[in-house]
Amino acid sequence: MPIRLLTPELVNQIAAGEVVERPASVVKELVENALDAGASRVTVELEGGGADLIRVSDDGSGIAPDELLLAVTAHATSKIASFDDLEAVASYGFRGEALASIGSVSHLRITSRRASDGHAHSIEVDGGMVNAARPAAGAPGTVIEVRTLFKNVPARRKFLRSQAAETGRVHDAIDAIALGAPGIGFKLSSDGRTILDVPPQDERTRCVQVLGAGLAPELLDLAFELEAPELHGPIRISGVVGTPAAAKASARNQWLLINGRPIEDRSLQHAVREAFRGLMDPSVHPVYALFVELDPRAVDMNVHPAKTEVRLRFPSLVHRAIRRAVAQALERRGIVVTERLPTIEHPEPTLPLPLGIGQRTIVHADGGIAWTPATGAATTAEAPSSSGSAHAAVASSAPVRFMQVDRSWLVVEEGDGLTVIDQHALHERVMFEDLKARIERSPLERQRLLMPELVDCGHGAIERIESLAPILDRLGLECTPSGSRTIAVHSMPSFLVERGIGAQEFLLSIASSDLRADDPRAAEAALSEVLDLMACKAAVKAGDRLSNSEIAALLARRATIDRPDRCPHGRPTAFRLSTAELERRFGRSVSSR
Repeated sequence: MPIRLLTPELVNQIAAGEVVERPASVVKELVENALDAGASRVTVELEGGGADLIRVSDDGSGIAPDELLLAVTAHATSKIASFDDLEAVASYGFRGEALASIGSVSHLRITSRRASDGHAHSIEVDGGMVNAARPAAGAPGTVIEVRTLFKNVPARRKFLRSQAAETGRVHDAIDAIALGAPGIGFKLSSDGRTILDVPPQDERTRCVQVLGAGLAPELLDLAFELEAPELHGPIRISGVVGTPAAAKASARNQWLLINGRPIEDRSLQHAVREAFRGLMDPSVHPVYALFVELDPRAVDMNVHPAKTEVRLRFPSLVHRAIRRAVAQALERRGIVVTERLPTIEHPEPTLPLPLGIGQRTIVHADGGIAWTPATGAATTAEAPSSSGSAHAAVASSAPVRFMQVDRSWLVVEEGDGLTVIDQHALHERVMFEDLKARIERSPLERQRLLMPELVDCGHGAIERIESLAPILDRLGLECTPSGSRTIAVHSMPSFLVERGIGAQEFLLSIASSDLRADDPRAAEAALSEVLDLMACKAAVKAGDRLSNSEIAALLARRATIDRPDRCPHGRPTAFRLSTAELERRFGRSVSSR
């Protein structure tokens, strides 16, 4: 095929594919333009989740009438004028592509007025076709209307999610921008209903507003500065970080901003996790909103079309500063890693002994209960070859003695030592395996609620719940969106109801996760994760007193399930302490037994 120049309309549509992914990306570009124009108040109105209408109004400086045509022309901007400006970007926008790209895939109308002008002027772009600017009515500032997004690219429009899901994404985008601009007021409405309305605030108040008022007592303030001559000035870090008690099951409540711009950077996220090392379970995620201030020359903003990624001149310095800032905030609260006596220096493989081989009796320490499993019930759990002698010892019909300690741990005498079991972790594994077997046969039994229970899952959760709907229905949970952030629960899995697990507790756990089911592989992983969540919620907890018969039954099930050594999260369910290790710790010579 011959080489040819692309038309300006096609160039803009290609650019729109990078800049305009969905209504939220349009809102992001327009709101950032409003902030660059010096707005003190920004209002966003949506219809149809933004697919039908996005209207962004601000009280900024406005656009001169003779510059309106340039404003909708590709690569025209007031933000930069030279290579030096590009090396030290201090504004939100600078590429000059947004308005032209948006106008190429929608009906765009801009009405703007400077304070010194007698009236406003407007210009329209319809699918890339530009009409001349003309006088209009309007207050000082700018109003941008985007109607029928992707009107001339129907394939892109089909990829949009539900109205509630797209509204939730817009809410997320505004939250991210609002964090970096606490002195600006923001309002968001959808189909005439106000979703968000915040006045100008101080930094901490804005963080609490975005992260959730319920977390306020657990949010620690950061105030850190590191001299870095290599970066043309110091690294300053402020914001808030949650204590380990505020940690969540997902990474949704993590916000990182550099020079007021929300970004995504795995390396800097890792720096925060490093500060929490040893302070919380690795399976949960810390909560934070961190503001990093650097000399603009130390940050390359021109990396990603949506400007969500940056390139740092000395990333290791910023990584170190963030880790120290978070660690210091935790230390000021007295949250530090404490040294503990080692439990087992050279542990044997976790659970090397196959409980229940052959006919065996499990007896409580006081001798008050006896239980004998069915013949051959434990043949599915074989011991590692390295523990042959222990295997032989357990294969006998000698009774196994056990006791519950602190209503959390089961101490079992078996073979040549003791096994300490986390009762919650083991019961969680047992329930997970049982649920997995049941769901392979048929959907779980459900209990219909007399009245739907409304659960406020927060913005951004609707899309996740909708993508998981087929999986949740198989598990007995029927729910539908009811507004931009509320889910109506119509039925619950019967066994969760029997265990006293409410709809709100269970659904909020799902909503705060990162689960999706957009393809078969993701759906399979999501099913496993939700089963794990159900098992975790329903399993006995640390602090639950178990009867002797309940303990005996749990120990018996341990011998019949896959991977009894790990809970579904991957944490160990038990560890062994051999007789030889006990003798060594008490300074006794190792016996010849």
